[in-house]
Amino acid sequence: RRVHGEKNKRKNVSSLCWNPKYQDLFAVGYGSYDFMKPKTGSICLFSLKNTTHPEYIFNTESGVLCLDFHPKSPALLAVGLYDGTVLVYDIRNKHKKPMYASTVRTNKHTDPVWQVTWNPDISKSYNFYSISSDGRVTNWVLMKNKLEAEDLIKLKLTGKNDEEEQNLIGLACGICFDFNKFEPHLFLVGTEEGKIHLCSRAYSGQY
Repeated sequence: RRVHGEKNKRKNVSSLCWNPKYQDLFAVGYGSYDFMKPKTGSICLFSLKNTTHPEYIFNTESGVLCLDFHPKSPALLAVGLYDGTVLVYDIRNKHKKPMYASTVRTNKHTDPVWQVTWNPDISKSYNFYSISSDGRVTNWVLMKNKLEAEDLIKLKLTGKNDEEEQNLIGLACGICFDFNKFEPHLFLVGTEEGKIHLCSRAYSGQY
């Protein structure tokens, strides 16, 4: 069965995510991988009961690259955009505007956001993590009326030896990450340079 998104014919499907509560509901992120011509993006929520038309459409100023539903609060959807912005939508909100959006003032990423992942532990607060080509893995905490950013790590470029490493300037481009399910403070990070880093939330740095 084909799912239609008529208005998004010229955009790439960049991400997909099933809703953890409503078995027939899934989100589709649309963006563009033609980075020479950045486009706007959108998020469409489809139901398997009707794949011809989306139930909801949320438009974004920059292309969508990734999204993630909260595992315990299924109405919350975190989104990462090409321009470095992260957003949080409440899909029950009929105004179709995000509840939260990172800004330059709240230390938004300066390069594309490739992955967003909610922290399932809500004992202290709601928060999610993001990774970007700007070399930062960031923890975003949902405060009363803003997103609070805290960088978990900044990915240093690594060389073959100490001498080569000293000559490397700048940060590595982060692409993906995953937290260990048994030791939740441990996480792996993959970079555009082909390196994998083992990192810890216990202290800000790389192993």
